[in-house]
Amino acid sequence: MTLRDYLSVVRRRAWAIASVALLVPLAALLFSLHQQHLYQASSQALLSRQNLANSLTGTQDPTLYVQADRLAQTQADVARVPTIAARVLRRLAVRNLSVSQLLAASSVSPAQNADLLIFRVTNHDPELARLLAAAYAREYTIYRRQVDTAALKRARASVATRIRQLRRAHVGQSALYASLVDRDAQLATMEALQTSNAYVVDQATKAVQVQPRTVRNTILGLLLGLVLGTGFAFLWEALDTRVRNAEEIRDRLGGLPLLARISEPPRRLRSENRLVAVAEPTSPAAEAFRMLRTNLEFVRLGRGVKSILVTSAVEQEGKSTTIANLAVTLARSGVSVALVDLDLRRPWLHQCFGLDGPGVTEVVLGRVSLEQALVPIVLPVVGRRADRPGGNGNGNGPLAGLLHVLPAGPIPPDPGEFVGIEALAEILAALGRKFDLVLVDAPPVLYVGDALTLSNRVDGVLVVTRMNVVRRHMLTELARLLAQTPATLLGFVVTAAQEEAEYGYGTGYAYGYEPHPPRPEAVRSEVGT
Repeated sequence: MTLRDYLSVVRRRAWAIASVALLVPLAALLFSLHQQHLYQASSQALLSRQNLANSLTGTQDPTLYVQADRLAQTQADVARVPTIAARVLRRLAVRNLSVSQLLAASSVSPAQNADLLIFRVTNHDPELARLLAAAYAREYTIYRRQVDTAALKRARASVATRIRQLRRAHVGQSALYASLVDRDAQLATMEALQTSNAYVVDQATKAVQVQPRTVRNTILGLLLGLVLGTGFAFLWEALDTRVRNAEEIRDRLGGLPLLARISEPPRRLRSENRLVAVAEPTSPAAEAFRMLRTNLEFVRLGRGVKSILVTSAVEQEGKSTTIANLAVTLARSGVSVALVDLDLRRPWLHQCFGLDGPGVTEVVLGRVSLEQALVPIVLPVVGRRADRPGGNGNGNGPLAGLLHVLPAGPIPPDPGEFVGIEALAEILAALGRKFDLVLVDAPPVLYVGDALTLSNRVDGVLVVTRMNVVRRHMLTELARLLAQTPATLLGFVVTAAQEEAEYGYGTGYAYGYEPHPPRPEAVRSEVGT
């Protein structure tokens, strides 16, 4: 995929991206508004390795060879012992918090690249959060001093006990007694010189709100929504098997030529079952069918194709609308055209031409003749009014063409078997001898086998595909089935081409014709008239 393809996906799925990008920050906003207000205060304690007692006595400090970050992390873990938390609660006389709750609402972490411990406490009361953070850091320094002097105190207690024993034994003048007294004096000096290795350097003075952060959460939700929306759009695109451009259709149909891109007719015409080539013959949509007519003449050149079957992969691709407009356009150009409705599953051509008489099924059954079932459709000249010179005396103006339509008639109980009988083949052959071109509307290929059966009775096949309806696997199966037909594959037509990003016809040219010509008039007559 190129950058243009990625931008096309974003443009095509813009509504999905926008929906996710709006829903996620909205959810973040609602979540923030329902959160409890929490405040956080922090204090800092300095970690020091300076020890006057060791310097004066010549004793080596065992922490000198410990890495600074490891020492800071060790002290941060020491600060989390429950003993310090219990002391904090006792000092402040806080009764609505337990030791575990205080530890859960607080944290101690070493500062990066500094010998500092940061004490943070979170609470719904900003003043209580400030007092807890200050007391936490202070109690840690007291606890640290007690830990550092605990060994000296235990040593002095042991020496004092030994001295008392010697006094009770009346050996106070012995060398051992003098040595113990000197040792006790030395330990007392070391205890007095033992400095604290932790100092409170920044006591909490205020608490800041940390929850909810409505603005931050909304902004982060918006950014996350854009990322998730874009990811969802591309995931949807990857799972969507609909075909979106004519080039992919051509490749999957084995390189069939594209004969025309046709946009969807206006909703008004669709609701009234009217053809754009009749109702709006000067519109750009009708011009697309004239381009189809011209390209079809080119691909027929030198091939001897006089009968063309028009089909599609599935229903709702616009094959019947396409073949009817194409037949009108060909008839206006002077081609003698017979339009046959052999979609015996869902016939439609009789509706767009307003026909209610017999059809091809009754001709096959011998109830009516072919000449009686064929309906000539009078096509007025585009832009000519009835009161202008050149009329033929019947009020319709000069004819621009005569289209003969053979409707489907009553639907047989088994259409699949009906299209394979020899009588129908003889009717198509007779039409081929009478007309320059015979257009046959057939059912979709992937639903029933009627079209494949009829392909043995025609010279060429024209495929109609609708953008965003046909799927990739459908085209693959359609290409496989079409490869088995003996008829010549002439090409394919893309309907609903306005949904293709690269598609567009210019509308700068216009015709000076009447914008809304009258409906064609169906006149029962013989084929030769």
